[in-house]
Amino acid sequence: MTDFSGWNILGEVLLLVGSAVALGVALESIKISAIIGYLLAGVLLGPSVFGLVGDDGNLEVVAELGVSLLLFSIGLELTPTRLRGFGIRGAIVGVVQVVLTILIGTGVAFLFGLEWREAAILGCMVALSSTAVVARLLNERGELESPRGRETLAVLLAQDGLLVPILLLVGFLGGTAGETDAAPGIAGQLASAAVDILIMVASIAVLGIFVIPRLLNASILRRNRDFAIVIAITTCLAAAWGSHSLGLSPALGSFVAGVLLARVSFSRQIRADTGALRAVFLTLFFASVGMLANVREMVQPEVLKLLLAILFIGLFLKVLIAWFAIRITGGHRRIAIGAAICLAQFGEFSFVIGSEALKSEIISPEMFQAAIGASLISLFATPLLVAKAKPISTSIDRLLVRLHIWKSIVPPKSSADSELSGHIIIVGYGPAGAEVARTATLAGLTPLVIDINQRLVERAAAEGFRSVFGDGAQHEILEHLGASRAAALVMTLPEPQAAMATITQFRSLNQDAIIVARGRYERWVADLEMAGADYVISEESTAGTMLGATLVSRLTGDTNAAADLTGMTGMTEIPDPPNSNEDEA
Repeated sequence: MTDFSGWNILGEVLLLVGSAVALGVALESIKISAIIGYLLAGVLLGPSVFGLVGDDGNLEVVAELGVSLLLFSIGLELTPTRLRGFGIRGAIVGVVQVVLTILIGTGVAFLFGLEWREAAILGCMVALSSTAVVARLLNERGELESPRGRETLAVLLAQDGLLVPILLLVGFLGGTAGETDAAPGIAGQLASAAVDILIMVASIAVLGIFVIPRLLNASILRRNRDFAIVIAITTCLAAAWGSHSLGLSPALGSFVAGVLLARVSFSRQIRADTGALRAVFLTLFFASVGMLANVREMVQPEVLKLLLAILFIGLFLKVLIAWFAIRITGGHRRIAIGAAICLAQFGEFSFVIGSEALKSEIISPEMFQAAIGASLISLFATPLLVAKAKPISTSIDRLLVRLHIWKSIVPPKSSADSELSGHIIIVGYGPAGAEVARTATLAGLTPLVIDINQRLVERAAAEGFRSVFGDGAQHEILEHLGASRAAALVMTLPEPQAAMATITQFRSLNQDAIIVARGRYERWVADLEMAGADYVISEESTAGTMLGATLVSRLTGDTNAAADLTGMTGMTEIPDPPNSNEDEA
Protein backbone atom coordinates (compact mmCIF):
# COMPACT_ATOMS: atom_id res chain seq x y z
CA MET A 1 0.00 0.00 0.00
CA THR A 2 1.28 3.46 -0.88
CA ASP A 3 2.07 5.56 2.17
CA PHE A 4 -0.31 8.50 2.51
CA SER A 5 1.42 11.59 3.86
CA GLY A 6 -1.87 12.74 5.30
CA TRP A 7 -1.42 10.20 8.09
CA ASN A 8 1.78 12.02 9.08
CA ILE A 9 -0.20 15.27 9.27
CA LEU A 10 -2.85 13.53 11.38
CA GLY A 11 -0.19 12.22 13.75
CA GLU A 12 1.32 15.68 14.14
CA VAL A 13 -2.11 17.23 14.74
CA LEU A 14 -2.87 14.64 17.43
CA LEU A 15 0.48 15.21 19.11
CA LEU A 16 0.08 18.99 18.97
CA VAL A 17 -3.51 19.09 20.22
CA GLY A 18 -2.88 16.45 22.90
CA SER A 19 0.17 18.29 24.23
CA ALA A 20 -1.69 21.61 24.09
CA VAL A 21 -4.56 20.19 26.15
CA ALA A 22 -2.15 18.65 28.67
CA LEU A 23 -0.28 21.93 29.15
CA GLY A 24 -3.56 23.84 29.24
CA VAL A 25 -4.89 21.63 32.05
CA ALA A 26 -1.61 21.98 33.96
CA LEU A 27 -1.67 25.77 33.75
CA GLU A 28 -5.39 25.98 34.59
CA SER A 29 -4.62 24.10 37.82
CA ILE A 30 -2.37 26.99 38.89
CA LYS A 31 -4.88 29.67 37.79
CA ILE A 32 -3.22 30.51 34.45
CA SER A 33 -5.29 30.60 31.26
CA ALA A 34 -5.22 27.37 29.25
CA ILE A 35 -4.64 29.42 26.10
CA ILE A 36 -1.15 30.21 27.36
CA GLY A 37 -0.60 26.44 27.56
CA TYR A 38 -1.73 26.02 23.96
CA LEU A 39 0.76 28.66 22.81
CA LEU A 40 3.54 27.14 24.91
CA ALA A 41 2.87 23.68 23.45
CA GLY A 42 3.29 25.07 19.94
CA VAL A 43 6.53 26.80 20.88
CA LEU A 44 8.00 23.67 22.50
CA LEU A 45 6.90 21.14 19.86
CA GLY A 46 7.62 23.44 16.92
CA PRO A 47 10.66 23.39 14.64
CA SER A 48 12.70 25.82 16.77
CA VAL A 49 12.78 23.73 19.99
CA PHE A 50 12.09 19.98 19.84
CA GLY A 51 11.04 19.88 16.19
CA LEU A 52 8.45 17.16 16.74
CA VAL A 53 5.77 18.81 14.58
CA GLY A 54 5.69 21.17 11.65
CA ASP A 55 9.32 20.71 10.61
CA ASP A 56 8.33 19.80 7.06
CA GLY A 57 5.59 22.41 6.77
CA ASN A 58 2.76 19.86 6.92
CA LEU A 59 0.79 21.88 9.45
CA GLU A 60 0.75 25.10 7.44
CA VAL A 61 -2.52 24.23 5.70
CA VAL A 62 -4.01 22.83 8.91
CA ALA A 63 -3.10 26.00 10.83
CA GLU A 64 -4.60 28.19 8.09
CA LEU A 65 -7.74 26.09 8.20
CA GLY A 66 -7.86 26.50 11.97
CA VAL A 67 -7.63 30.29 11.55
CA SER A 68 -10.48 30.25 9.03
CA LEU A 69 -12.73 28.14 11.25
CA LEU A 70 -11.95 30.31 14.28
CA LEU A 71 -12.80 33.51 12.41
CA PHE A 72 -16.00 31.89 11.15
CA SER A 73 -17.08 31.16 14.73
CA ILE A 74 -16.20 34.73 15.76
CA GLY A 75 -18.30 36.05 12.89
CA LEU A 76 -21.23 33.95 14.10
CA GLU A 77 -21.06 35.81 17.43
CA LEU A 78 -21.47 39.23 15.79
CA THR A 79 -25.26 39.15 15.83
CA PRO A 80 -27.28 42.35 15.33
CA THR A 81 -28.60 42.04 18.90
CA ARG A 82 -25.13 41.79 20.37
CA LEU A 83 -23.85 44.69 18.30
CA ARG A 84 -26.80 46.87 19.36
CA GLY A 85 -26.16 45.90 22.98
CA PHE A 86 -22.84 47.72 22.95
CA GLY A 87 -24.26 50.69 21.09
CA ILE A 88 -22.61 53.14 18.78
CA ARG A 89 -20.23 54.35 21.48
CA GLY A 90 -18.52 50.96 21.77
CA ALA A 91 -17.97 50.88 18.01
CA ILE A 92 -16.55 54.42 18.05
CA VAL A 93 -14.13 53.57 20.87
CA GLY A 94 -12.91 50.48 19.02
CA VAL A 95 -12.46 52.29 15.71
CA VAL A 96 -10.63 55.21 17.32
CA GLN A 97 -8.34 52.87 19.25
CA VAL A 98 -7.44 50.71 16.25
CA VAL A 99 -6.99 53.56 13.77
CA LEU A 100 -4.90 55.68 16.15
CA THR A 101 -2.76 52.69 17.15
CA ILE A 102 -2.05 51.83 13.50
CA LEU A 103 -1.25 55.45 12.58
CA ILE A 104 0.88 56.26 15.62
CA GLY A 105 2.53 52.84 15.65
CA THR A 106 3.39 53.21 11.95
CA GLY A 107 4.78 56.68 12.56
CA VAL A 108 6.94 55.60 15.49
CA ALA A 109 8.28 52.56 13.60
CA PHE A 110 9.02 54.76 10.56
CA LEU A 111 10.95 57.20 12.76
CA PHE A 112 13.04 54.27 14.01
CA GLY A 113 14.14 53.62 10.44
CA LEU A 114 11.71 50.97 9.17
CA GLU A 115 10.46 51.03 5.58
CA TRP A 116 6.90 52.40 5.46
CA ARG A 117 5.21 49.11 4.50
CA GLU A 118 7.01 47.25 7.28
CA ALA A 119 6.12 50.02 9.72
CA ALA A 120 2.45 49.82 8.70
CA ILE A 121 2.38 46.04 9.21
CA LEU A 122 3.94 46.47 12.64
CA GLY A 123 1.26 49.05 13.51
CA CYS A 124 -1.46 46.61 12.43
CA MET A 125 0.03 43.76 14.47
CA VAL A 126 0.14 45.89 17.60
CA ALA A 127 -3.36 47.37 17.16
CA LEU A 128 -5.45 44.25 17.78
CA SER A 129 -5.92 42.60 21.18
CA SER A 130 -6.87 39.02 22.05
CA THR A 131 -10.63 38.55 22.31
CA ALA A 132 -10.26 34.85 23.15
CA VAL A 133 -7.80 35.38 26.02
CA VAL A 134 -9.20 38.56 27.59
CA ALA A 135 -12.89 37.63 27.40
CA ARG A 136 -12.18 34.26 28.96
CA LEU A 137 -10.09 35.75 31.77
CA LEU A 138 -12.72 38.38 32.57
CA ASN A 139 -15.44 35.74 32.58
CA GLU A 140 -13.45 33.48 34.91
CA ARG A 141 -12.90 36.38 37.30
CA GLY A 142 -16.59 37.36 37.20
CA GLU A 143 -15.69 40.79 35.76
CA LEU A 144 -17.24 40.49 32.31
CA GLU A 145 -20.28 42.51 33.38
CA SER A 146 -18.34 45.11 35.34
CA PRO A 147 -17.94 48.60 33.82
CA ARG A 148 -14.32 47.79 33.02
CA GLY A 149 -15.29 44.44 31.51
CA ARG A 150 -17.97 45.99 29.32
CA GLU A 151 -15.65 48.71 28.06
CA THR A 152 -13.02 46.08 27.26
CA LEU A 153 -15.47 43.74 25.53
CA ALA A 154 -16.92 46.58 23.43
CA VAL A 155 -13.46 47.45 22.12
CA LEU A 156 -12.62 43.78 21.48
CA LEU A 157 -15.85 43.34 19.54
CA ALA A 158 -15.07 46.39 17.40
CA GLN A 159 -11.56 45.07 16.81
CA ASP A 160 -12.97 41.78 15.53
CA GLY A 161 -15.09 43.71 13.05
CA LEU A 162 -12.08 45.76 11.93
CA LEU A 163 -10.05 42.65 11.18
CA VAL A 164 -11.54 42.55 7.67
CA PRO A 165 -10.26 45.99 6.53
CA ILE A 166 -6.90 45.31 8.22
CA LEU A 167 -6.48 42.06 6.26
CA LEU A 168 -7.41 43.97 3.11
CA LEU A 169 -4.77 46.56 3.96
CA VAL A 170 -2.19 43.81 4.38
CA GLY A 171 -3.17 42.39 0.99
CA PHE A 172 -2.88 45.81 -0.60
CA LEU A 173 0.56 46.39 0.93
CA GLY A 174 1.58 42.98 -0.34
CA GLY A 175 0.50 43.98 -3.83
CA THR A 176 2.70 47.08 -3.74
CA ALA A 177 5.68 45.31 -2.13
CA GLY A 178 8.79 45.43 -4.27
CA GLU A 179 7.63 48.48 -6.24
CA THR A 180 10.03 51.39 -6.11
CA ASP A 181 7.17 53.82 -6.58
CA ALA A 182 3.85 52.57 -5.28
CA ALA A 183 1.82 55.65 -6.23
CA PRO A 184 1.15 54.75 -9.90
CA GLY A 185 -0.12 51.32 -8.90
CA ILE A 186 -2.38 52.40 -6.06
CA ALA A 187 -5.46 53.02 -8.19
CA GLY A 188 -5.10 49.70 -9.97
CA GLN A 189 -4.52 47.82 -6.74
CA LEU A 190 -7.55 49.40 -5.10
CA ALA A 191 -9.75 48.73 -8.12
CA SER A 192 -8.66 45.09 -8.30
CA ALA A 193 -9.12 44.59 -4.57
CA ALA A 194 -12.54 46.26 -4.68
CA VAL A 195 -13.70 43.98 -7.51
CA ASP A 196 -12.46 40.85 -5.71
CA ILE A 197 -14.14 41.90 -2.48
CA LEU A 198 -17.42 42.65 -4.23
CA ILE A 199 -17.38 39.26 -5.93
CA MET A 200 -16.65 37.49 -2.65
CA VAL A 201 -19.20 39.38 -0.55
CA ALA A 202 -21.89 39.14 -3.26
CA SER A 203 -21.39 35.39 -3.63
CA ILE A 204 -21.50 34.77 0.12
CA ALA A 205 -24.46 37.14 0.51
CA VAL A 206 -26.48 35.28 -2.12
CA LEU A 207 -25.78 32.00 -0.34
CA GLY A 208 -26.31 33.46 3.14
CA ILE A 209 -29.47 35.44 2.43
CA PHE A 210 -31.32 33.43 -0.21
CA VAL A 211 -30.03 29.87 -0.38
CA ILE A 212 -28.92 28.75 3.10
CA PRO A 213 -32.02 30.02 5.03
CA ARG A 214 -34.26 28.05 2.66
CA LEU A 215 -32.13 24.96 3.11
CA LEU A 216 -32.15 25.27 6.87
CA ASN A 217 -35.92 25.83 6.95
CA ALA A 218 -36.57 22.65 4.96
CA SER A 219 -38.57 20.16 6.99
CA ILE A 220 -36.07 17.33 6.52
CA LEU A 221 -33.27 19.51 7.88
CA ARG A 222 -35.38 20.55 10.84
CA ARG A 223 -35.71 16.87 11.80
CA ASN A 224 -31.96 16.28 11.72
CA ARG A 225 -29.78 18.94 13.34
CA ASP A 226 -26.62 17.39 11.93
CA PHE A 227 -27.46 18.78 8.50
CA ALA A 228 -27.45 22.35 9.81
CA ILE A 229 -23.97 21.90 11.28
CA VAL A 230 -22.63 20.33 8.09
CA ILE A 231 -24.11 23.11 5.95
CA ALA A 232 -22.63 25.79 8.22
CA ILE A 233 -19.13 24.26 8.15
CA THR A 234 -19.39 23.69 4.39
CA THR A 235 -20.29 27.34 3.95
CA CYS A 236 -17.26 28.34 6.00
CA LEU A 237 -14.88 26.15 3.99
CA ALA A 238 -16.41 27.21 0.67
CA ALA A 239 -16.01 30.87 1.61
CA ALA A 240 -12.38 30.26 2.60
CA TRP A 241 -11.68 28.46 -0.66
CA GLY A 242 -13.42 31.12 -2.74
CA SER A 243 -11.57 33.93 -0.99
CA HIS A 244 -8.24 32.14 -1.56
CA SER A 245 -9.12 31.64 -5.25
CA LEU A 246 -9.62 35.39 -5.60
CA GLY A 247 -6.22 36.08 -4.09
CA LEU A 248 -7.66 37.22 -0.76
CA SER A 249 -7.09 35.80 2.72
CA PRO A 250 -9.08 32.56 3.34
CA ALA A 251 -9.70 33.80 6.89
CA LEU A 252 -11.38 36.90 5.45
CA GLY A 253 -13.90 34.82 3.50
CA SER A 254 -14.69 32.67 6.53
CA PHE A 255 -15.22 35.73 8.72
CA VAL A 256 -17.64 37.30 6.22
CA ALA A 257 -19.53 34.00 5.98
CA GLY A 258 -19.87 33.86 9.75
CA VAL A 259 -21.14 37.44 9.95
CA LEU A 260 -23.78 36.76 7.28
CA LEU A 261 -24.88 33.47 8.84
CA ALA A 262 -25.25 35.24 12.20
CA ARG A 263 -28.36 36.91 10.74
CA VAL A 264 -30.29 33.81 9.68
CA SER A 265 -33.01 32.38 11.89
CA PHE A 266 -30.99 29.26 12.66
CA SER A 267 -27.90 31.19 13.75
CA ARG A 268 -28.52 30.60 17.46
CA GLN A 269 -28.74 26.86 16.91
CA ILE A 270 -25.65 26.89 14.68
CA ARG A 271 -23.67 28.73 17.36
CA ALA A 272 -24.79 26.23 19.98
CA ASP A 273 -24.04 23.18 17.84
CA THR A 274 -20.62 24.43 16.71
CA GLY A 275 -19.57 25.51 20.22
CA ALA A 276 -17.68 22.29 20.87
CA LEU A 277 -15.96 22.56 17.48
CA ARG A 278 -14.85 26.07 18.33
CA ALA A 279 -12.93 24.75 21.34
CA VAL A 280 -11.03 22.40 19.01
CA PHE A 281 -10.37 25.22 16.52
CA LEU A 282 -9.17 27.49 19.30
CA THR A 283 -6.77 24.87 20.65
CA LEU A 284 -5.38 24.05 17.20
CA PHE A 285 -5.09 27.71 16.27
CA PHE A 286 -3.14 28.83 19.33
CA ALA A 287 -0.92 25.74 19.26
CA SER A 288 -0.14 26.22 15.57
CA VAL A 289 0.65 29.93 15.92
CA GLY A 290 2.96 29.10 18.81
CA MET A 291 4.95 27.02 16.31
CA LEU A 292 5.71 30.18 14.34
CA ALA A 293 8.01 31.40 17.11
CA ASN A 294 11.64 30.53 16.44
CA VAL A 295 13.28 30.68 19.86
CA ARG A 296 16.78 30.32 18.42
CA GLU A 297 16.32 33.40 16.25
CA MET A 298 14.61 35.40 18.99
CA VAL A 299 17.61 35.14 21.34
CA GLN A 300 19.94 36.58 18.70
CA PRO A 301 21.10 40.03 19.95
CA GLU A 302 19.70 42.05 17.03
CA VAL A 303 16.33 40.27 17.04
CA LEU A 304 16.14 40.45 20.84
CA LYS A 305 16.65 44.23 20.76
CA LEU A 306 13.85 44.59 18.21
CA LEU A 307 11.62 42.29 20.27
CA LEU A 308 12.06 44.29 23.47
CA ALA A 309 11.58 47.60 21.66
CA ILE A 310 8.34 46.41 20.04
CA LEU A 311 7.12 44.95 23.34
CA PHE A 312 7.67 47.94 25.64
CA ILE A 313 6.97 50.75 23.17
CA GLY A 314 3.95 48.90 21.79
CA LEU A 315 2.47 48.18 25.23
CA PHE A 316 2.94 51.78 26.36
CA LEU A 317 1.44 53.27 23.22
CA LYS A 318 -1.48 50.85 23.19
CA VAL A 319 -2.44 51.48 26.81
CA LEU A 320 -2.18 55.24 26.29
CA ILE A 321 -4.22 55.22 23.07
CA ALA A 322 -6.90 52.87 24.44
CA TRP A 323 -7.25 55.05 27.53
CA PHE A 324 -7.55 58.15 25.33
CA ALA A 325 -10.18 56.52 23.08
CA ILE A 326 -12.35 55.55 26.06
CA ARG A 327 -11.96 58.90 27.81
CA ILE A 328 -12.86 61.11 24.81
CA THR A 329 -16.07 59.12 24.36
CA GLY A 330 -17.17 59.73 27.95
CA GLY A 331 -15.66 56.82 29.86
CA HIS A 332 -14.69 57.15 33.51
CA ARG A 333 -10.97 57.85 33.86
CA ARG A 334 -10.20 54.96 36.23
CA ILE A 335 -12.30 52.49 34.25
CA ALA A 336 -10.54 53.71 31.11
CA ILE A 337 -7.13 52.91 32.63
CA GLY A 338 -8.25 49.46 33.75
CA ALA A 339 -9.79 48.63 30.36
CA ALA A 340 -6.69 49.91 28.55
CA ILE A 341 -4.48 47.60 30.65
CA CYS A 342 -6.73 44.65 29.77
CA LEU A 343 -6.36 45.56 26.07
CA ALA A 344 -2.57 46.04 26.21
CA GLN A 345 -1.50 42.72 24.69
CA PHE A 346 -0.94 42.08 20.97
CA GLY A 347 -3.59 39.52 20.11
CA GLU A 348 -3.67 36.25 18.25
CA PHE A 349 -4.40 37.91 14.92
CA SER A 350 -1.01 39.59 14.98
CA PHE A 351 0.23 36.11 14.00
CA VAL A 352 -2.19 36.01 11.07
CA ILE A 353 -1.23 39.53 9.92
CA GLY A 354 2.47 38.82 10.34
CA SER A 355 2.27 35.51 8.43
CA GLU A 356 0.47 37.17 5.52
CA ALA A 357 3.05 39.97 5.46
CA LEU A 358 5.93 37.49 5.59
CA LYS A 359 4.53 35.53 2.65
CA SER A 360 4.25 38.77 0.67
CA GLU A 361 7.82 39.70 1.67
CA ILE A 362 6.65 42.97 3.24
CA ILE A 363 8.57 42.28 6.44
CA SER A 364 11.85 40.47 6.96
CA PRO A 365 12.08 37.13 8.80
CA GLU A 366 13.99 38.88 11.61
CA MET A 367 11.27 41.51 12.06
CA PHE A 368 8.62 38.79 11.90
CA GLN A 369 10.27 36.81 14.71
CA ALA A 370 10.75 39.95 16.80
CA ALA A 371 7.07 40.91 16.41
CA ILE A 372 5.87 37.35 17.07
CA GLY A 373 8.08 37.11 20.16
CA ALA A 374 6.71 40.41 21.49
CA SER A 375 3.16 39.16 20.87
CA LEU A 376 3.83 35.90 22.69
CA ILE A 377 5.34 37.63 25.72
CA SER A 378 2.43 40.09 25.88
CA LEU A 379 -0.04 37.18 25.75
CA PHE A 380 1.87 35.34 28.50
CA ALA A 381 1.62 38.51 30.63
CA THR A 382 -2.11 39.01 29.97
CA PRO A 383 -3.44 36.95 32.95
CA LEU A 384 -1.34 39.08 35.31
CA LEU A 385 -2.37 42.34 33.61
CA VAL A 386 -6.08 41.49 33.74
CA ALA A 387 -5.83 40.40 37.39
CA LYS A 388 -3.99 43.59 38.39
CA ALA A 389 -5.88 46.02 36.14
CA LYS A 390 -8.05 47.38 38.94
CA PRO A 391 -5.33 47.94 41.59
CA ILE A 392 -2.97 49.37 38.95
CA SER A 393 -5.61 51.79 37.68
CA THR A 394 -6.42 52.82 41.27
CA SER A 395 -2.74 53.44 42.04
CA ILE A 396 -2.22 55.47 38.86
CA ASP A 397 -5.32 57.54 39.59
CA ARG A 398 -4.20 58.30 43.15
CA LEU A 399 -0.66 59.17 41.98
CA LEU A 400 -1.92 61.61 39.37
CA VAL A 401 -4.24 63.20 41.95
CA ARG A 402 -1.30 63.66 44.35
CA LEU A 403 0.73 65.23 41.53
CA HIS A 404 -2.21 67.61 40.90
CA ILE A 405 -2.47 66.39 37.31
CA TRP A 406 -6.02 65.14 37.98
CA LYS A 407 -8.59 66.53 40.35
CA SER A 408 -9.92 64.35 43.13
CA ILE A 409 -13.29 62.80 42.31
CA VAL A 410 -14.35 62.97 45.96
CA PRO A 411 -16.97 65.72 46.17
CA PRO A 412 -16.59 68.29 48.98
CA LYS A 413 -18.44 67.50 52.16
CA SER A 414 -21.54 69.48 52.97
CA SER A 415 -23.02 70.04 56.39
CA ALA A 416 -25.85 67.71 55.45
CA ASP A 417 -23.36 64.96 54.67
CA SER A 418 -21.48 65.42 57.94
CA GLU A 419 -24.71 65.18 59.94
CA LEU A 420 -25.91 62.06 58.09
CA SER A 421 -26.14 59.05 60.43
CA GLY A 422 -27.94 55.72 60.51
CA HIS A 423 -28.35 55.77 56.72
CA ILE A 424 -28.15 52.93 54.20
CA ILE A 425 -25.37 53.10 51.61
CA ILE A 426 -26.47 51.43 48.37
CA VAL A 427 -23.68 50.67 45.90
CA GLY A 428 -25.04 50.56 42.35
CA TYR A 429 -28.29 51.94 41.00
CA GLY A 430 -29.25 49.37 38.43
CA PRO A 431 -32.64 47.61 38.70
CA ALA A 432 -31.55 45.85 41.90
CA GLY A 433 -30.20 49.02 43.51
CA ALA A 434 -33.31 51.01 42.58
CA GLU A 435 -35.54 48.37 44.18
CA VAL A 436 -33.47 48.38 47.38
CA ALA A 437 -33.67 52.19 47.55
CA ARG A 438 -37.46 52.17 47.15
CA THR A 439 -37.89 49.38 49.71
CA ALA A 440 -35.66 51.17 52.25
CA THR A 441 -37.61 54.40 51.80
CA LEU A 442 -40.93 52.61 52.36
CA ALA A 443 -39.48 51.18 55.59
CA GLY A 444 -38.58 54.67 56.82
CA LEU A 445 -34.84 54.27 56.20
CA THR A 446 -32.60 56.84 54.50
CA PRO A 447 -30.88 55.46 51.38
CA LEU A 448 -27.71 57.02 49.96
CA VAL A 449 -26.86 55.81 46.46
CA ILE A 450 -23.36 55.67 45.00
CA ASP A 451 -22.60 54.68 41.41
CA ILE A 452 -19.74 55.14 38.98
CA ASN A 453 -22.18 55.66 36.10
CA GLN A 454 -23.16 59.34 35.94
CA ARG A 455 -26.38 58.54 34.09
CA LEU A 456 -27.56 56.27 36.92
CA VAL A 457 -26.56 58.84 39.55
CA GLU A 458 -28.73 61.42 37.79
CA ARG A 459 -31.59 58.94 37.54
CA ALA A 460 -31.41 58.25 41.28
CA ALA A 461 -31.45 61.99 42.01
CA ALA A 462 -34.43 62.47 39.68
CA GLU A 463 -36.31 59.77 41.60
CA GLY A 464 -35.75 61.62 44.88
CA PHE A 465 -32.82 59.72 46.33
CA ARG A 466 -29.62 61.30 47.58
CA SER A 467 -26.93 60.10 45.17
CA VAL A 468 -23.19 60.50 44.73
CA PHE A 469 -20.92 59.79 41.76
CA GLY A 470 -17.91 57.68 42.72
CA ASP A 471 -16.30 54.29 43.24
CA GLY A 472 -17.46 52.57 46.43
CA ALA A 473 -14.19 50.65 46.65
CA GLN A 474 -12.30 53.86 47.48
CA HIS A 475 -11.63 54.53 51.15
CA GLU A 476 -11.98 58.32 50.81
CA ILE A 477 -15.29 58.01 48.96
CA LEU A 478 -16.75 55.85 51.73
CA GLU A 479 -15.50 58.31 54.34
CA HIS A 480 -17.28 61.10 52.46
CA LEU A 481 -20.49 59.04 52.52
CA GLY A 482 -20.27 58.72 56.30
CA ALA A 483 -19.58 54.99 56.24
CA SER A 484 -18.50 55.02 59.88
CA ARG A 485 -21.98 56.28 60.89
CA ALA A 486 -24.01 54.18 58.42
CA ALA A 487 -26.43 51.51 59.60
CA ALA A 488 -25.88 49.22 56.63
CA LEU A 489 -24.21 48.73 53.26
CA VAL A 490 -26.02 47.06 50.38
CA MET A 491 -23.79 45.87 47.52
CA THR A 492 -25.97 45.39 44.42
CA LEU A 493 -23.27 45.15 41.74
CA PRO A 494 -22.77 41.69 40.22
CA GLU A 495 -18.97 41.97 39.90
CA PRO A 496 -17.43 39.93 42.78
CA GLN A 497 -14.01 41.61 42.74
CA ALA A 498 -15.49 45.11 43.05
CA ALA A 499 -17.94 43.88 45.69
CA MET A 500 -15.20 42.33 47.83
CA ALA A 501 -13.01 45.44 47.55
CA THR A 502 -15.92 47.70 48.59
CA ILE A 503 -16.98 45.44 51.47
CA THR A 504 -13.41 45.27 52.79
CA GLN A 505 -13.01 49.05 52.71
CA PHE A 506 -16.40 49.63 54.32
CA ARG A 507 -15.74 47.07 57.05
CA SER A 508 -12.44 48.80 57.94
CA LEU A 509 -14.46 51.97 58.63
CA ASN A 510 -17.47 50.38 60.32
CA GLN A 511 -17.32 47.09 62.24
CA ASP A 512 -20.93 47.17 63.45
CA ALA A 513 -23.03 47.96 60.37
CA ILE A 514 -24.89 45.23 58.51
CA ILE A 515 -23.57 44.37 55.05
CA VAL A 516 -25.88 42.70 52.54
CA ALA A 517 -24.32 41.65 49.23
CA ARG A 518 -25.53 40.27 45.96
CA GLY A 519 -23.84 37.06 44.79
CA ARG A 520 -24.23 36.53 41.06
CA TYR A 521 -22.71 33.04 41.25
CA GLU A 522 -22.67 30.53 44.10
CA ARG A 523 -18.89 30.11 43.90
CA TRP A 524 -18.34 33.69 45.11
CA VAL A 525 -20.59 33.51 48.18
CA ALA A 526 -17.87 32.27 50.56
CA ASP A 527 -15.41 34.92 49.31
CA LEU A 528 -17.94 37.71 49.86
CA GLU A 529 -18.61 36.45 53.40
CA MET A 530 -14.88 36.31 54.12
CA ALA A 531 -14.56 39.90 52.89
CA GLY A 532 -17.02 40.95 55.61
CA ALA A 533 -20.55 40.54 54.26
CA ASP A 534 -23.12 39.47 56.84
CA TYR A 535 -25.68 38.23 54.32
CA VAL A 536 -25.05 37.18 50.72
CA ILE A 537 -28.06 36.64 48.46
CA SER A 538 -27.01 34.00 45.95
CA GLU A 539 -28.86 34.50 42.69
CA GLU A 540 -28.35 30.90 41.60
CA SER A 541 -29.75 29.27 44.75
CA THR A 542 -32.48 31.90 45.16
CA ALA A 543 -33.59 31.54 41.56
CA GLY A 544 -33.54 27.75 41.94
CA THR A 545 -35.77 27.96 45.02
CA MET A 546 -38.19 30.29 43.26
CA LEU A 547 -38.32 28.07 40.19
CA GLY A 548 -39.05 25.04 42.34
CA ALA A 549 -41.69 26.89 44.38
CA THR A 550 -43.37 28.20 41.22
CA LEU A 551 -43.40 24.69 39.77
CA VAL A 552 -44.99 23.25 42.92
CA SER A 553 -47.60 26.00 43.17
CA ARG A 554 -48.61 25.76 39.50
CA LEU A 555 -48.76 21.96 39.34
CA THR A 556 -50.36 21.29 42.73
CA GLY A 557 -52.22 24.56 43.29
CA ASP A 558 -50.91 24.49 46.85
CA THR A 559 -49.68 28.03 47.44
CA ASN A 560 -49.05 27.26 51.12
CA ALA A 561 -46.56 24.55 50.19
CA ALA A 562 -44.90 26.96 47.79
CA ALA A 563 -44.74 29.58 50.54
CA ASP A 564 -43.10 27.04 52.84
CA LEU A 565 -40.49 26.36 50.19
CA THR A 566 -39.74 30.03 49.63
CA GLY A 567 -39.64 30.47 53.39
CA MET A 568 -36.46 28.42 53.42
CA THR A 569 -34.76 31.40 51.81
CA GLY A 570 -36.62 33.99 53.85
CA MET A 571 -39.20 34.86 51.17
CA THR A 572 -42.92 35.22 51.75
CA GLU A 573 -44.08 35.18 48.14
CA ILE A 574 -43.02 33.91 44.75
CA PRO A 575 -41.52 36.88 42.89
CA ASP A 576 -40.28 36.94 39.34
CA PRO A 577 -36.82 35.43 38.89
CA PRO A 578 -33.94 37.91 38.85
CA ASN A 579 -33.13 39.33 35.44
CA SER A 580 -29.74 38.03 34.29
CA ASN A 581 -29.43 40.88 31.80
CA GLU A 582 -29.54 43.74 34.26
CA ASP A 583 -27.56 46.85 33.42
CA GLU A 584 -25.60 47.42 36.61
CA ALA A 585 -22.85 49.50 34.99
